[in-house]
Amino acid sequence: MSATHDRGPTGRMRLLTLAFLLSLPAAGCRQQMSDQPYYRPLEGSEFFADGRASRPLENGVVHRAQYLDTDPLATGLTPDEWARVFARQGNASKAPDLATPTPIENREAAVTLPRYDQRAAGNPKVYVEGFPFAITSEDLDRGQERYTIYCAVCHGALGNGQGKIWERGYLVPTSFHTSMVSPHEVPAKNAPASPLGYSRGYALWDIKIPMREVPVGYYFEVITKGYGGMPSYSAQIAPADRWRIIAYVRALQYSQHATDLPPALADKVNAAGNGAATDTKKAGGHP
Repeated sequence: MSATHDRGPTGRMRLLTLAFLLSLPAAGCRQQMSDQPYYRPLEGSEFFADGRASRPLENGVVHRAQYLDTDPLATGLTPDEWARVFARQGNASKAPDLATPTPIENREAAVTLPRYDQRAAGNPKVYVEGFPFAITSEDLDRGQERYTIYCAVCHGALGNGQGKIWERGYLVPTSFHTSMVSPHEVPAKNAPASPLGYSRGYALWDIKIPMREVPVGYYFEVITKGYGGMPSYSAQIAPADRWRIIAYVRALQYSQHATDLPPALADKVNAAGNGAATDTKKAGGHP
C-alpha cells in the first residue's frame, strides 16, 4: 500500500514536468508566428528597387467583386474601344495602361475620349449607347435619390445647371437642356461661351452635340473621372448607381423634350412643366 502510494504522486509530478517541458517549444513557436515583422502603410523598404513597401497591383490583377475594365457596366466603353486600347498598347493580353498621355489632337492615337461624333454613320463607337442593365421604376427612384444627394447641388433639381454652387463663384455646371426650363433661371456671369445644354467635352474635339444626344457611356465616364471643375465621384457612387443617375437625367431630358410621346400625353407632360397647355401648343407641343 505504502509503495503504491509513494509512486502515485511521483508519477503525477513526472507527467506534469514532462508536459511543462513539452509546452515550452510550442509557446516559443507561437510567439514567433504571432509577432511577425511587417511594414506599416507607406513605409519605405530597401528590399524593393523603388523603395516602396506598399506594392502596386500587377497588371491584370482584380480583387474579389471587382468589375473587369472591359465590362461596359464599369467604364461605359464599347468593346471596340477596348480593342483600340489594347492595340495601342501592342499587347492584347495585358491590362491597358490608361495613364499614358496622348496628344488630344490625334483622334486615331487617343482612347477613351469623346473624339468622334457617334451620331454619324461609320464613326467609331467609343461609348455605349444603351444601359448595361434594364432600368426599372425602382432604378429611376434610386437614381433620383442619388442625383438629389450628389448632383442637384450643382446641376440643379431640374438638371438646368441652376444649383447653389455656381452662386458662390464656382464654374457654371452644364445644363442637360438646350432651352430654359424654369422662368426663374438666371444667366451666370461666368458661364462658358458654348451653347446652352451642349457638351463641353465633345466641344474640345470640335463636335457640337447637345447633352440629350451624347451616349450614356459618356455620362458614366464624366461621373467616374470628373471633368473640368467637376471632381470624380467614383469613390462616392457605386457603378450601378451611376447608371441609375444617368437614367434619371435622361428622364429629366425627356420631360422637357417629349417629342416621341403620343400628342395627348405630350400635351399633359409639357403643360405640367410649363404651367399651361396653351403655351406648349403654341411652341409645337413641346418646349
